[in-house]
Amino acid sequence: MPAPGWWTTFFEGPALELWRRAMPPEVSRGQAADIARVLRLAPDERVLDVPCGNGRVALELAALGHRVSGLDQSVEFVTEARRAAASRNLELELVNGDMRELPWTAELDAAFCVGNSYGYLDDAGNRAFLGGVARTLRPGGRFLLEYPLVAELALARRAFRDWRRFGDRLLLSEGHYDPGTGRLENVYTFVNLSRPDGALESRAASYAVYTAREVRESLHAAGFRSVQLLGELDGSNFEPSAAAFHALATR
Repeated sequence: MPAPGWWTTFFEGPALELWRRAMPPEVSRGQAADIARVLRLAPDERVLDVPCGNGRVALELAALGHRVSGLDQSVEFVTEARRAAASRNLELELVNGDMRELPWTAELDAAFCVGNSYGYLDDAGNRAFLGGVARTLRPGGRFLLEYPLVAELALARRAFRDWRRFGDRLLLSEGHYDPGTGRLENVYTFVNLSRPDGALESRAASYAVYTAREVRESLHAAGFRSVQLLGELDGSNFEPSAAAFHALATR
């Protein structure tokens, strides 16, 4: 079991290095274009990426001409995003902070949370995050939430064991679903194959597993007036046979 607040130290060092390798620029560009389309972003609208990590999607949206803000708790990643923005002559607002305490109020036109970024807080924290996003948006603002661990998809896997190689880095993951807590408990092992000793490091993580209905209800409770459940970002409605899960909510 990970320690309370495990996410405050998980996202540093080898975890961030592996994430950089896992998401090449062409993937981020394609994802940014999909997000802009689904959120119907106009050039003069402000959009929030939370948590933004090293800005891989936020930077691509800024390159498309959108007004972008991003927030992440990782000092390492926010610093990296700022350097990348300066090197590309891109203007965007990048903030280091807690995703439960967003510093904007009714200022933004859209927001998104993508990747495996929702659900690792406890239930109160996840509710605080959704409520905070709602408060950042103007009336009519849109929010896109990607949630790979929605119960209809995650529990259908049954076995929570995987390994992936990214160049000379190897990621091993093994976990189990605890029906008593409704959480997926996972252990990640990072292997550096460029080192003679393999350089192993393991870290524990924990994710809340909600059903699609629970996600919809949480978004309504947070202040969103309408919620559409999607599979892929082609506009198709979510079905248990889908390969992905997204919720598109309107303030």
